[in-house]
Amino acid sequence: RAIREALHRAGCTPADVDLVFADGAGHPGADSVEVATLCAVFGPRSVPAAIPKTMTGRLNAGGAALDLCWAALTLAHRTVPPSVNLAEFADDHILDIVTASYSDADLRTVLVVARGAGGFNSALVLRRPPDQ
Repeated sequence: RAIREALHRAGCTPADVDLVFADGAGHPGADSVEVATLCAVFGPRSVPAAIPKTMTGRLNAGGAALDLCWAALTLAHRTVPPSVNLAEFADDHILDIVTASYSDADLRTVLVVARGAGGFNSALVLRRPPDQ
């Protein structure tokens, strides 16, 4: 629901999203729910998913804020950060997980997903202005 509401409030559809910053809890049960949720929202379309927390850890309450910073920097510098130490995870799931950084990405719309202790669940859409 949080993802669909974020997309609605941003005035876009799942087809507009170029990259997802996934929460990537690192817990099999929670990660399976996230994968299922992303597949339900995006359907058969494969949207690249970055999980930069794999380089920093979850940082307790700071993880979501750091992901927002990553997303803003990704849009500004057109460089997608990698998800590291996930070779087995990437092979076993249907998401297109970014495992190597790449530059010159033509990204306009990024979705950031965050979940955490106590059951909070949030999503935010960042969009690069059309003239940039």
